[in-house]
Amino acid sequence: MQKIKKLIKIVFSKEFILQVIKFGIAGGTTSIIDWGVLAICVRLLHMDSMLSNVFAFAISVTYNYWANAKFVFDFDNSKGKKRVFITFVCLAAVGFGINELVMWIGNKILHYDPLIVKVAGIALAAIFNFFSRKLILEKKKPAEEIPEEAGKAETAPEE
Repeated sequence: MQKIKKLIKIVFSKEFILQVIKFGIAGGTTSIIDWGVLAICVRLLHMDSMLSNVFAFAISVTYNYWANAKFVFDFDNSKGKKRVFITFVCLAAVGFGINELVMWIGNKILHYDPLIVKVAGIALAAIFNFFSRKLILEKKKPAEEIPEEAGKAETAPEE
């Protein structure tokens, strides 16, 4: 019960809500790029929707890394920025897999318009992306690193 209370306190904190808003703005602009590239490829260039989705992902994930690193998350670069970028892309690839699965089911099986299906894919991938980046890539604050049972002893600042 204590962990649930702590989680509720975190989720309703001003810091967390602001981060979700920033993530939404970064993700929203990324989605516009993603959806726009998909639309150009499918409607103007008459490319296959699945191939177009891959191309749209490649362009949008590069922008998204920059936006998340600059405005949303304080990435833990202690093991190198290259490693953070690679991990970011791997996590984004899982999110892309979620998106691609939705595209496949919605467009290829159910025959819905790919531009409408893309919205559902983006929504599901966004949920995964936020929490995976927060849990795996974001730098931990000293209070998050210390188990609650250890008391309230102060820790040395990170270098």
